[in-house]
Order: sequence, then structure tokens, then C-alpha cells
Amino acid sequence: MQGMGSLRLGSRAVMYTAETLPKGKNRVMGTIQIMTGFMHIGFGIVLTTLTNVYTSVFVIGEIPFLGGVSFIISGCLSIGAEKSPTECAVKGSQTMNVISAIFALLGIVAFIVDLNLNGLYHSGFNYYGYLVLLAGNGISIVLLIFTILEFCIAVATANFWCRATRLSSNESMLIVPSTTRVDLAAPSAEMPQPPSYTELAAPEV
Repeated sequence: MQGMGSLRLGSRAVMYTAETLPKGKNRVMGTIQIMTGFMHIGFGIVLTTLTNVYTSVFVIGEIPFLGGVSFIISGCLSIGAEKSPTECAVKGSQTMNVISAIFALLGIVAFIVDLNLNGLYHSGFNYYGYLVLLAGNGISIVLLIFTILEFCIAVATANFWCRATRLSSNESMLIVPSTTRVDLAAPSAEMPQPPSYTELAAPEV
């Protein structure tokens, strides 16, 4: 049947259909994870320069750097697992997405704590301190939104690969372009040869 095929993960064959997962979905989610990782690293460096005024649990816990690297690796593995869904690539992507989900959850908690610790109404702050708090809270809100998005993507991707490795052979899960195998060793059937002209022209006795 066109659009169907099987993918063998280890010793288990998993069936898939083209309608199960839109082609390129893992690539899009992996790209978002990579962008989120670079954003965490970049804005984490900015928040590090503001720690003299802006108290950030997010920066103290090294979450922007550890989490950012984890998000980037997860995105790369998700893209690679879609292109070449081998057992090693699938399990690697699944493991890294679980780790990324943990870092994202820690980041969400850290951002909520940061926003509570660094309210805009502090007595004794001059105009410069107010601008630093405003910038720090703005960065924290932006990163909080992307961290929530990263958490959802990491959980969804890990769940997808987990189901892919546990499905029985009669369930649809993975999307891979189906290929037609041609057995070159099988002998081809010989076509009967048409009768020759002499046989047709010879009179019957």
C-alpha cells in the first residue's frame, strides 16, 4: 500500500503511515529548541551583567547555560532522528528531551522566583536601578514564555519517541518515506518467444 512501510528499531518493526505525523514536524520543533537554547545563553549573559542590581536565581543556578546547551542538543538530535530514525538516534533524542524538560521546569520555577524577588516597587532605588529592574524583568518574562514552549516541545517529543519504541507492529506511529525494495537475486520469469516466420509459412502436411 502506498504511504505505508515499516521501520525496525532494534528487533521490533514499527508500522507507520504518512498521515500519522506531518513531514517536517520534528524538524520545526527541533529548530525552535535550538533557537530557544541560544536565546537562553545570550540573555543569560545579559542577566549576568545585571546581577549587581537584579537578583536572579536563574543565573545563580547556571540554568541559562546548562539548559541552553541541553535545548540545543535536543533540537539537533530531534532533527537527526527524523532524517535517520535509527534506534540510537531515537533513544538519544528521547533521553535529551527528558533532560531538557527537567531544565525547562527548573527554569520556569526560577523565573517565577526572580519576578517575585525583583518587583518594580523598591524603595531607595534610583532611576538607573529602576531601569535595570525593568530590563531584567522584561528579559525574564520573554525567557519564561520560551521556556514554557520548550517544556511543551520537549515533553511532546519525548512522549512521541517513547510511544514509537513501545508500539506493537500493527500500530501506526513513525513517518519515513517508504522505499521500494527490488530483489535482484530473484529470477525473472521468461517470456515465451513468438513463433518464427518459417513456422508460420510452412504448409501443413
